[in-house]
Amino acid sequence: MSNTAELFAERSSVREDLFAGKRPKRVLVFPNFSLEAACGLADVSLLDSHYDPALAEKTYEKVCDTFYSDTFPMTNLRYPPVYQILGTKNWVLASNGAVQHPEIETMYEEDYDEFIKNPYDMIVEKFLPRVCRALDTDPINRGIVFAKALRSYSEQVTTYFATMGRISARYGYSTGLITSPMTEAPFDFLADQLRGFKAILMDCRRIPDKVEAAAEAVYPLMLKLAIPTQPYPGMQGFIPLHLAPYMNPAQFERLWWPTYEKLVVEMDNNNIGTTFFAENDWTRYLDYLTRLPKSAVAWVEDGDMQKYTDTFGKDHVFGGFFDPTITLSKSKEECIDVVKEMCDICMKSGHFFFTFNKSVMDIASIDIVKLQAVLEWVRDKAYY
Repeated sequence: MSNTAELFAERSSVREDLFAGKRPKRVLVFPNFSLEAACGLADVSLLDSHYDPALAEKTYEKVCDTFYSDTFPMTNLRYPPVYQILGTKNWVLASNGAVQHPEIETMYEEDYDEFIKNPYDMIVEKFLPRVCRALDTDPINRGIVFAKALRSYSEQVTTYFATMGRISARYGYSTGLITSPMTEAPFDFLADQLRGFKAILMDCRRIPDKVEAAAEAVYPLMLKLAIPTQPYPGMQGFIPLHLAPYMNPAQFERLWWPTYEKLVVEMDNNNIGTTFFAENDWTRYLDYLTRLPKSAVAWVEDGDMQKYTDTFGKDHVFGGFFDPTITLSKSKEECIDVVKEMCDICMKSGHFFFTFNKSVMDIASIDIVKLQAVLEWVRDKAYY
C-alpha cells in the first residue's frame, strides 16, 4: 500500500477502532524515539538540532525512513533555549546537547504551610527565582526575562507541532496517542519539581498531613495545564507517572492516588483522555488504574502482561512492555519470538497496541536491522 491517502485511511481505521473499544483488524504500531536517538541515527549534532528546526526535521525524517510506524514515531518534550534564557537548575544542557534533570530541592519543608494556602503565588514569587537564576532579580527584569522565555517556548512548540504535522502528512501517519498538553499527577509535581524524590519520601513518613494538603492544593494547577484553551472530543493528554512504585500501599492510597484519580476523571469530563506512562512496575496497583475512565490509556514500562490483559485491558487501551535493547543480545528470530509471545497474551484483550517499554534514547542501544524486522512482523502478522 504505497498511496499516502490509503495509508492514512487504513492506519486511522485501526486507531479509531482501538480507541472506540472495537477490536481492530491488526495491532497499531507505535515505536517511540527521542531526539537524541534520532540525531544519532542521522549523524547530526544534538546540540545544533536544538537551535535549528530544519536540522531537527532532518533527524525526524531519518527515523521515519528507517522504522515502520503507524503514527509519528518521535517524542521531543524538552526545549533547551528556554532553559538557557531562564537559567534553570532543574533542566541543564550538557556540552553534547543532552538535557539532564538533576535532583533539586526548590521547596523547603518550612514552605509547606504557605504553599498550601496559595501554591500559585509561591511558585511564581519564591520557587521560580530559586530554580531559575535569571529570574532571581528585580520585578521589572524578571518580567522581561519571563517574556523572552515564553516567546521562545511558544515559537519552539509551534515549530515542533508544525513539523510533526508536515511529516505525518507526507508519511500518511494516523493521529498519535498524545494529542494535547502534558501535565503531572499532583503528588509527582511536588516530587519532581519542588521537594525532590528523597525529601518527598521523607515527608510522607514525617509530615503526611502536609503532603496530602499540598497535593490537593496543587491539583487545580495540574488540571489547568491539562485542559487546552480549545479542547475537542478525542484529545489525549500525556501524564508521566513517577513516584508511586516507590511508595508503600498505605502512602500510595492516601497521598498519591486521590488527586491523580480526580485529575484523570475531570479531564475525561472535559472530553480529554489521558495517555499515562506507567514508569517502573505498576502491577500491584492495577486495581486502582482499572477504576480510571475508559479514556485512560496505559503506556507500560514493566509489569505482568497477563494481569494487565485480564484487568486493565478489559476496558482500557494499553501497550508497552517490549524492551528494544534486547535486539543487541538476541537473534532476529528470538526477538520476534518475544514479540509473538507478548502479542499472544495481550491481544486477547482486543485493546492492545505495540510500543516500546520506553523511548529509545541512544541509537547505539539497539540493533537497527533486528528492530526493523520486529516492527514489520507486528505490522504484517499481528492480526486480531
